[in-house]
Amino acid sequence: MHKDHKITFVMLWHISERGGGAEVQANYLAQELAERGYNVSYVCQTTKASKVNTTSMVNGVNVLWLKPANKFVWLNCKAYLKALKSLTPDIIIQRNSSPLLWASAQYKKKSSAKLIWVCTDNLAPFNNFFTKRYKARNNKKEVGFIKYSIFYINAVISDKLRNAAMKGVSRAFSQNEFQRLNIKKNFGLESSKMISGHPTPENRSRELNVKGIKNILWCANWGKHKRPELFVNLARNMADSKYNFIMIGGHSDKGYVDQLLKNCPKNLKVTGQLPFEEALSYFNEASLFVNTSTPDGDGFPNTFIQSWLRGVPVLSFGFNPDEVITKNQLGFVVQSVEEAKDTCIQLLENDKAIVNLSNGVSDYANKNHTVTVMTDHFINTLSKNS
Repeated sequence: MHKDHKITFVMLWHISERGGGAEVQANYLAQELAERGYNVSYVCQTTKASKVNTTSMVNGVNVLWLKPANKFVWLNCKAYLKALKSLTPDIIIQRNSSPLLWASAQYKKKSSAKLIWVCTDNLAPFNNFFTKRYKARNNKKEVGFIKYSIFYINAVISDKLRNAAMKGVSRAFSQNEFQRLNIKKNFGLESSKMISGHPTPENRSRELNVKGIKNILWCANWGKHKRPELFVNLARNMADSKYNFIMIGGHSDKGYVDQLLKNCPKNLKVTGQLPFEEALSYFNEASLFVNTSTPDGDGFPNTFIQSWLRGVPVLSFGFNPDEVITKNQLGFVVQSVEEAKDTCIQLLENDKAIVNLSNGVSDYANKNHTVTVMTDHFINTLSKNS
């Protein structure tokens, strides 16, 4: 990858408007490449009608905004292909598993461009990604037969387009060993390790976090695969403790949220969905971060890195990609609410232990998960295999 190469990120959204971990990482990598002198553009949908088919310079990155296709993302393939033809990139980077990969592959097919695909979660290495995810998250009786059928067909079309496009991937990246093995098995692609990174926060004194009331944090979307009920139950089981439980995120299904928060314990603060930077401020004040995702769901959560860079250990309900938490003493892996409760008390009641653990966690993150480390690794990997 050379400085004279034109690089375009193809994404569903830009994190300044909406998105999740994939958008966060794509944005950081795009910004860092731009700061290093690369010609970087970014194509995505916008939530604002006034921005459709316009461009903006965002932290050195030229962002081209497209009209959103909402649930039927594949309908936007032609718009994305048209955008790529106007930008004429030499390298396309797509950090998501979407039917939009078809547009990237079509452009690559008719040009000399290279298509870089980054696997995002542990369902992405499978060729039934969309249909499997749809069936796992939706119930025919709850959704209704007609609506369920329409969106199931939408998932089938998305899988077909994505699977066809995978044949055009020039270089693949995976976040953990599970992904690497299954990308090879299902798509015949070798993949390199993708390191995620975040900006280094300003140093804060960990002594602040061992005095007075301590905060136990949870931050994610409230999808069922994130198992938010485990955190609510943990707070309920520790209602008589002196700890604050803070829950960031939300869900569009009001009935689901109401049921989840029924008889909400007084020690649990629910913020709802927050802008990225505002959510990040809660990590600065946390003593412990709790992850309740299913073990086979996420790839490598941004929230882990956000926590570790701030010296915040992670307590995870079974999810431990490549055993990173246990191998590097970055927190604890538990299997039940009762075990989580005991671990919280054992750690947070020992000021010396939490400070020592915090220092080790912070050191590890600064050596392995800054934006600088991530970008160096990405560039070096592409250079070795170009």
